[in-house]
Amino acid sequence: MTPVYKLRQNRIALVDSDALQRLCTGSSLKAIGFDHASFEHLHGLIDAVREGRHFGAILLGLHADAASDMALISDVWEALGQRVRVFFMAHSTELAHAREALSRSAIGASRSQVILSPASDAELRAVFHGEGFHA
Repeated sequence: MTPVYKLRQNRIALVDSDALQRLCTGSSLKAIGFDHASFEHLHGLIDAVREGRHFGAILLGLHADAASDMALISDVWEALGQRVRVFFMAHSTELAHAREALSRSAIGASRSQVILSPASDAELRAVFHGEGFHA
């Protein structure tokens, strides 16, 4: 049987340097019943994990500076003590930068799905429910 993760205990970490994107995506996650915590940068997520917070998945907004963000994913996993699934979001104007960063990362583009932003509530629900997450 596939494990079901209860996100009230294992929250989604929403990381995006764009404050408006964090607000909109966070509102969508809340509207579809997913618990989350928002961070401007992966360093904030790492600090939260070191303080004892737990996350079952990461939703990471990728921008033109995506390569520097990708370099920190292993630090996040180390702080968490496990590899959690990382979902990526990018605006169509920054999609090329996102794909380039993913192709050069340890995560690899072949295993990574990029969600176009802004994502609708239905799109986010389909992505997370498809991964076995349930609110």
